[in-house]
Amino acid sequence: MPGVVQTDLLRHGLIPDFMLGSNIDSVQWIENEDWEYRRTLFVHDTLLRHQHLDLVFKGLDTFAEVYLNDSLIGKADNMFRTWEWDIRRALRAGENDLKVTFRSPIKEGAKLREAYGIQLPHDNDPSGVSPYIRKAAYQFGWDFCPRLVTSGIWKEVGLRGWSDARIFDVLTTHSGDLVSFMVFPQYGTKSIENKLTYEVEVNGRRVAAARNKPGHLWKLSAKRAEIIPDRWFPAGHGTHAVQNVTYRMLQGKELLSEVSVPFAWTDHYFNVRSDSIGVGFTAHSHAGPFFAKGCNLVPPDLVPSRISDSAWVAQVSHMQHAGMNMVRVWAGGVYPPEAFLSACDTAGILVWQDYMIANLLPAEGTFMANVKVESSEQARRIAKHPSTIILCGNNELRVAWHNWGWQTRYGLHGTDSARVIDSNERLWTRELRHTLWSNWADKYTATSPISNWGNSTGLKYGDLHYWGVWHGDSTFSSFKNNVGRFMSEWGFQSYPDSALLAKYINPRDLYLGSPAVSRLQRSYKTDRPIWEAIEDELGQRPETFGEFIEASQWVQAKAYGMAIEAHMAARPHCMGTLLWQLNDCWPGPSWSIIDYEGNPKPAYHAVKEAFTRP
Repeated sequence: MPGVVQTDLLRHGLIPDFMLGSNIDSVQWIENEDWEYRRTLFVHDTLLRHQHLDLVFKGLDTFAEVYLNDSLIGKADNMFRTWEWDIRRALRAGENDLKVTFRSPIKEGAKLREAYGIQLPHDNDPSGVSPYIRKAAYQFGWDFCPRLVTSGIWKEVGLRGWSDARIFDVLTTHSGDLVSFMVFPQYGTKSIENKLTYEVEVNGRRVAAARNKPGHLWKLSAKRAEIIPDRWFPAGHGTHAVQNVTYRMLQGKELLSEVSVPFAWTDHYFNVRSDSIGVGFTAHSHAGPFFAKGCNLVPPDLVPSRISDSAWVAQVSHMQHAGMNMVRVWAGGVYPPEAFLSACDTAGILVWQDYMIANLLPAEGTFMANVKVESSEQARRIAKHPSTIILCGNNELRVAWHNWGWQTRYGLHGTDSARVIDSNERLWTRELRHTLWSNWADKYTATSPISNWGNSTGLKYGDLHYWGVWHGDSTFSSFKNNVGRFMSEWGFQSYPDSALLAKYINPRDLYLGSPAVSRLQRSYKTDRPIWEAIEDELGQRPETFGEFIEASQWVQAKAYGMAIEAHMAARPHCMGTLLWQLNDCWPGPSWSIIDYEGNPKPAYHAVKEAFTRP
């Protein structure tokens, strides 16, 4: 562990490598089966001296039942949550049998759909069950990757022992000249409350302490100038010093619990306000308003469990070297790990974090409660990082509802229509915002984009996903005349190099018109926009597959250069541009400027050149 069924079956030679050729088609059956993981835990008497032994799963994907010695400990139904249960009373000295059963996400999703009674939109998922499952949406297939629906223990597992008390959570904030340190304790015994001491260290130096203050919230403070003298600026606008804050809980001289978190003197936010044009969407920092230069990020692999911390951090390095100062973590993937967020902290890369909501949801009852627990947990973790600038409620769902014809396509009319959109709007506009700490209220927007592309009104109000180029068949010259207030998505496809493709496809199949090559293209537009752009923008007509790949990369580079030039020239009307997309999760054609193995395409260098201009 961590791992999922597909990687475990592959490791044991029971399925072919699903990344090669058309093998991914031959492993689709796995999503329809139930799977069981077992292991033996050997427990010593010393472990049983703890009053509490919490079995902690950082990630269960997705519908799981956990058994200890044949007794059901708990159930999970959300890939994005931490699941933990106190198993102290169920454990016995010696051998213990731990079992985790995973139910087919497709079959469980179908049950939830039937219970809800309405088929929700599912443009990227033929099975139609993904809206009912708290699971990475891109695994059900997207226009940049194939379908691979996993099950398994996809993140770390731990056994946490504690007795009298522990630190459950902490929060560090600053206002004026003071830094506030808040500790949320969890008590194992009520009598311990009056016997605790709390200490706070910043970079190894104790700055605050308190004792004998019972309750479920402890507040300490210190003067800001003494512990965080340097301000945190986004890349290109100053330094970005980060402090390490360590919270300790002690009983006498005995250390009961310790938590460390990053902290910095920040003042960045998005100003989303009406002005003489419409509604601005401008990032601010200590230095005032600034132009955001960045990208959208997708998971670096089809299988989230095999994305190492170093792979996540490598994405930050790509951004840094390209002169970027912002990244949008897209709603259809997974929440990034601490290593990624910490790298953004130290590199000065601001993080726009989408909640993982890329479908309209059955946002009622227990499902709504499930999403709220997930969002609260992830917000508490992510917003603690100095680099976090905004959390966003969903990707494209509001503009989709009003512009994409879903009501007709999915038969959503009358009371069904009102039920779906009203509950989802309540989730985006109220419920997700309420899961944030009060001091993070200005770090939330309900949806992206605010405006829809294809009309002049959309260029005046908030952020815009401009897809006239590619989806709308517009020529590259339209980038100049379609500049919104903040360009949070736009892009153009290219193919990765043939050297990379030859690692995953038989080299004999690397020719124009090859069925193996055609299977790589996941966009409904096929390769047609690439061919037309090569002819219109480069004046070429490739005759070999190698020529086509090279031309696709150069025409993509031209598109990105022209778009960024137009966006930056439109300042202050436009105050940011986030290209779609930085990276890839598999070796195929996409909008990425870095291929699946981390190699930059010509577009990466064009972006770097454009972003380093004044």
